[in-house]
Amino acid sequence: MPSVCLMFAVVISMAQVVESKREPIYTDKGTKACLVCHSGEKIRTVQTGVHGEINPMAKHGCEDCHGPGSFHVSRAHGGKGFPSMVLFSRDANSSSRDDQVRACLSCHTQEAGGIKPVVFLGSAHDTPLVSCPTCHSIHTDSDRMADQAQQTTTCYGCHSDKKAEHPRFKGTTITFDDLKCSTCHNVHKLVADGQ
Repeated sequence: MPSVCLMFAVVISMAQVVESKREPIYTDKGTKACLVCHSGEKIRTVQTGVHGEINPMAKHGCEDCHGPGSFHVSRAHGGKGFPSMVLFSRDANSSSRDDQVRACLSCHTQEAGGIKPVVFLGSAHDTPLVSCPTCHSIHTDSDRMADQAQQTTTCYGCHSDKKAEHPRFKGTTITFDDLKCSTCHNVHKLVADGQ
């Protein structure tokens, strides 16, 4: 009987440990805490872009996109906190596609600061192989989708067949090579609304 009671007490204490699992919080120093280690040119470039600290929507700097960093900057955890920070890319070390999309849509589903909400979930690009950073760049002075040549190059990365085969609508005076793909194609349009 004493061993059953002891086992029961161990199970209860384990449940309490799991229940009291600490969640990361935002750091007190925000971006300054991140720049202690992450200070390269690419990292600092985001500050001059729309997602930098000049953005009136930014409250926690880097942590607005990458998540609360208290575990990550903790010496006790050596930068390997759980849950891990949101990492944007398609390589093996990046966060899941859904975590990346969720991080972007945490701000971009609302209209704020003159920016219209972005419809992504349910769009033609809402596929397992596409996340926001597939097309958009954040750690730059400007988003590559804003520049005609860069946007076209980015779109052709997946739609290479359209480079040679895109219909030119003969008899018009439209100079297709001077247009962005987004001039005609609403890539964030819901599939249910038609293409």
